[in-house]
Amino acid sequence: MLKKLINAVQKAGKFLKEFQKSVRLKEKDEIEVVSEADFIIEDFLRKELPKIYNAEVIGEESFSENSGLPEEYWLVDPVDGTLNFLHKLPWAGISVALMKGKEPVLGIVYSPFLEECFYAEKGKGAFLNGKPIKVSSEKELKNALLVTSFPGKCKKIGLKKCTLLFEVLNEKTRGVRRFGAASLDLAYVACGRFDAFWEPFLKPWDTAAGILLVKEAGGIVTDYFGNPYNPFKDTLVASNPFIHKKLIEITALYHPEKVNLS
Repeated sequence: MLKKLINAVQKAGKFLKEFQKSVRLKEKDEIEVVSEADFIIEDFLRKELPKIYNAEVIGEESFSENSGLPEEYWLVDPVDGTLNFLHKLPWAGISVALMKGKEPVLGIVYSPFLEECFYAEKGKGAFLNGKPIKVSSEKELKNALLVTSFPGKCKKIGLKKCTLLFEVLNEKTRGVRRFGAASLDLAYVACGRFDAFWEPFLKPWDTAAGILLVKEAGGIVTDYFGNPYNPFKDTLVASNPFIHKKLIEITALYHPEKVNLS
C-alpha cells in the first residue's frame, strides 16, 4: 500500500511541476489564495487514493467543518505552499495522510521541485527517499534553528499577536526561518534540518502527515501547552525530545488569542 501511495503522490507531483508553467490564481478571500492546480491535484488524488485504500478523501478544497468525520479517511493537501507555488518558489509540495479517527497512521510529504519524498507508517519509522531519518540531537535551545509561519488568521486577529512569539524565540535561539509550507517544515524537523517548528491556526491537512513523520523520527509533537496534539487542534509545537520542554514553557505564554499586548 505504501509503495502504491508513493507512486500516486509522485505522479501528482509531476503534474504539479507542469502546472507551474502556466498556473492561474483563484482568490479564496482577501487573504487566502488558491490555484487551479489545487483543484486538479485534489481531484486526481480523490480518484486514486480509494484504489489504494478504500476510505473517503477529505481535501483542503472540499472540506466542510459542518460534516462529521468518518472512522477512516484520507486527508489531502494538494498544494501546500500555494503562494510559493504561484510565485514559482520551490518550497511547495503535496501532503497525504491516512487517518483513523484523529490519528495519522500513514503519511507522505512530497516535494516535487526538490525531488524529496518523506514518508512514515505508524510504528515503522520515517524515511526520506528510502533512507531512515531522525530528528536532530541538539540539546540547547540557544543553539537551535527553528521554523514557523503566520497563517491567514494571524492577519485577521492582528499579526502582532503571532509575531510576538517569533520575536521571543528568535532571541532565545540561533535563528528562526519562515518558508510557508507547514508540511515541509515538519518534514525538515523529522530529518533534523530544523530543530523545531511551531505555528498556530493550522488546518488538519497541513499537519497530519508531517506530525507522523516527526513522531516516527523520534520527535515530540504537542500543542503550545504540552498537551497531546492532533491535526484538529489550533496550536502545534514539534521538536526533538531534548528542547521540547524548554519550548513549551515559552509557547504556553503566547497563544495568539490569549496574549496581552498592553
